[in-house]
Amino acid sequence: MAIDLFEQLKRKRVLTSRKPGVAAVFFCLNFDEIGAYLTVTDQSGNEVDPGYEQYSGATRDVLKSLETIREKNSFRIDWERPHNRIYLAEYEYLIWQLQHCDNVVDAERRPLRFSDEQGKIILRIAPQDDALHSVAMLKTPGQSFEKPQIVTENYALADRTMFRTQPLGENFRELALFETRLLPANLERFLSLLYSYLENIAVSYEQYRQIEGEPKRAEAALIFEKVDSNNSLYLRVSTSLHGFDAEFFDNYDVSKIALLNDLEKTIAVCDVEHEDVYACFADIEKLLKKHRKASEEKNAYYREENLLILEENLANEFVHKELTHLITRFAVFGAEKLKSYNVRAVAPTLNLSLSHGIDFLEGDASLDIEGQTFSLFDALNQYRKYSYIALNDGTHAIINKEYVDKLSRLFEKQKNKVKVSFFDLPVVEELIGENVAQKTFPRAREIFLGFNNLHDTEVALPQLNATLRSYQHQGYKWIHYLHENGLGGCLADDMGLGKTLQAIAMLANVYPQEPRSSLIVMPRTLLFNWGNEIRKFRPELTFYTYHGTSRDLEEAKKAQIILTTYATVRNDIETLKDEEFYYVILDESQNIKNIQSQVSRAAMLLKAQHRLALSGTPIENNLGELYTLFRFLNPAMFGSTEDFTRQYATPIQKDGDKEALHELKKKIYPFILRRVKAEVLTELPEKIEQILYVDMSPEQQAFYEQRRLFYYKTVKEQIKEQGVRKSQFFILQALSELRQIASIPDAKSDNAIASPKRELLQEQIMDVIASGHKVLVFANFLASLEGVAEDLAQADIEYLMMTGATRDREALVQRFQNDESVKVFLMTLKTGGVGLNLTAADYIFIYDPWWNIAAENQAIDRTHRIGQDKTVFSYKLITKGTIEEKILKLQELKRELFDNLISSDGASIKALDEEDVEFVLGM
Repeated sequence: MAIDLFEQLKRKRVLTSRKPGVAAVFFCLNFDEIGAYLTVTDQSGNEVDPGYEQYSGATRDVLKSLETIREKNSFRIDWERPHNRIYLAEYEYLIWQLQHCDNVVDAERRPLRFSDEQGKIILRIAPQDDALHSVAMLKTPGQSFEKPQIVTENYALADRTMFRTQPLGENFRELALFETRLLPANLERFLSLLYSYLENIAVSYEQYRQIEGEPKRAEAALIFEKVDSNNSLYLRVSTSLHGFDAEFFDNYDVSKIALLNDLEKTIAVCDVEHEDVYACFADIEKLLKKHRKASEEKNAYYREENLLILEENLANEFVHKELTHLITRFAVFGAEKLKSYNVRAVAPTLNLSLSHGIDFLEGDASLDIEGQTFSLFDALNQYRKYSYIALNDGTHAIINKEYVDKLSRLFEKQKNKVKVSFFDLPVVEELIGENVAQKTFPRAREIFLGFNNLHDTEVALPQLNATLRSYQHQGYKWIHYLHENGLGGCLADDMGLGKTLQAIAMLANVYPQEPRSSLIVMPRTLLFNWGNEIRKFRPELTFYTYHGTSRDLEEAKKAQIILTTYATVRNDIETLKDEEFYYVILDESQNIKNIQSQVSRAAMLLKAQHRLALSGTPIENNLGELYTLFRFLNPAMFGSTEDFTRQYATPIQKDGDKEALHELKKKIYPFILRRVKAEVLTELPEKIEQILYVDMSPEQQAFYEQRRLFYYKTVKEQIKEQGVRKSQFFILQALSELRQIASIPDAKSDNAIASPKRELLQEQIMDVIASGHKVLVFANFLASLEGVAEDLAQADIEYLMMTGATRDREALVQRFQNDESVKVFLMTLKTGGVGLNLTAADYIFIYDPWWNIAAENQAIDRTHRIGQDKTVFSYKLITKGTIEEKILKLQELKRELFDNLISSDGASIKALDEEDVEFVLGM
């Protein structure tokens, strides 16, 4: 049967019910304890209820919708909302209608606007005194706002502007609860509740990054709450997860947990799969009924939801006959309350008698439990089998699982003895106490205590053409101490703090006394820079660059220092592995992070009396990289990959094991020295300018030399015929092409020749942003920026780019200044030279320099200006053996002249005479 359209849509209201109109109406957005609601007001702010028929357009649509809502609500009594207010969370479609209106105001009658930009809600957590303070932020592509007002799960209001957001879910109103002050110890529980209650929310906390963790299964738990005055046992069945007490899961509806890893700086957000507590409860009750039946007692236990109260006789029977089986299936809490049932939670005492080996100490170990002595491995084996240790008096001794896991990690069976690594002794000391440790391994303990006393230790510095800052002097003392004790370590200072200089200081202390050569391995792009730094700070050191087709190892060994690359070590390892070096130093040591890679395997085969690593980012992704690093530095520290995975990586990354993490940090702490820029800021000048040299590839060098010779001859002829002034345009063309070949040979060769500069810059940027810094990259050529942008995109690094064609520059600047996810800003030198404030960055790279120093200084001053509270590091990338190096020298020769020039390239060229052209284009 056909539906009568006209009958269905016929208005049902009669004329006599028409409401009076108002000259001008406003839709007013208000907030109460429930949320955002809408009212209609007149010009004076009085609430009105006009009929929609007298209005048109979007205002009519909203009024009609409001009337329809009120008519429906008139039949509903809502005791929780007695004011009969219309909340936007219930009628979100009203927001779509309102954004077409020009008469939407806030409670203070100020106009509201609607943005097309989508925002994201972020909870920012920052240290404040001894606690953490959390505040909600609304981040949009161009700016950020503190404490936005949440309107619905999809909309938020900030700065009188309505933004659409990623949906927060049905609990969006709870966001306000998470704006609070909390203790650091409660952070994981706090974040677990945040992620459980709210969707699509991000967290900004120090330099931590949020990752998706593996799902975790919450296991069933038995909680012995108390034994009352009648000796009745109170037993509750719940769920628990490693690192969280059972009360947490009992009291809160937790669907996700957050696990913080402060070594990898990650927040792993994991789904929680809960074991069926009801089935577990039923199993426990079945056991109780069985024992009650056997004892012929009728009311031996009582049930209140998930709590069971067992009378004394049944409790005795249950504990003695079932508990030892149940603790292999359930997590057990409150076992210390079972003393009256001959079950005791005990804290064993570890007894050691050890003698020194090379990397290990060997001897005897036993556990004293309630006055009874067990050999260590007998006790561990019994615990693994039964989850308790039986004492002579029939008591079942229950030991903390974390304690047992720690013993299993620390001690290895060696025939009838135990073996413990030298590197584990600080953790062993935590178990046995300072006094016993001093008697048991005094020599090793003295070495570890020496790290703490370095600050007050006097160590003479070798002669250098530099004055070390106090933190660099401290770094040298640390390297020197490792050297004296035959230990390897990683100097992990922030980029720009002088890791190379501190390493050179150590080498200057060694040579010329030491006859053996030292090998320094680095990315190819750093070869020349190392040579340059050695010549600059300690020219007496002899070095050989072992790289390229003409490399000669016998010739290299005549030098004190051999500079080489990771690729060369990989290719020549069959030869290099037979050499005995004095030092092997890995610069940018993260290059060996993959233990399975050929480069990593080759590095492990190198023989040296001393080992040192330099890296601003010793761990980029996971703990496996840490293992690889220390496998090189101190091979005896962790054993095999499988041992490390079982003892540390899996418990920490999969289970969030805080004890294993604490133990790992304590183990590596003496052997990684990291100072971030903020820690040494008072020692640094406001601006540090450095030069990074880049070697050309053979193909690039051949191409460059071909074009240089062509221009050298042609320009000389041009000047001879027309003079320098009239040859200006042709000189500019020659210099421009040579500069491009030096910086972006790919752009001048149809991508046939790769740019070494791109490779170096990418390495530097990765290093800087991994330490939480922001970067500006300036270039003269658009092709330079496009190449860098391509590399950043492939590495999944978020960046912004500004050129002369960019229109809304202010929006880009605001986004870079306020959006933590954007780490890099690319721009042309001229575009970025004036009118911008970019103080969020503290590292600057000038990719293809020009000789006008004033223009470069203007670019640097975009970040080195009022409002900058960090030292600014500026790096100029110079291709060795090219026009760029010549320009650098010419700048020094004519600095006074250039300082007086205006900032256009053309003006600089006018200052070149024929002698300068000969210098720049000649050999």
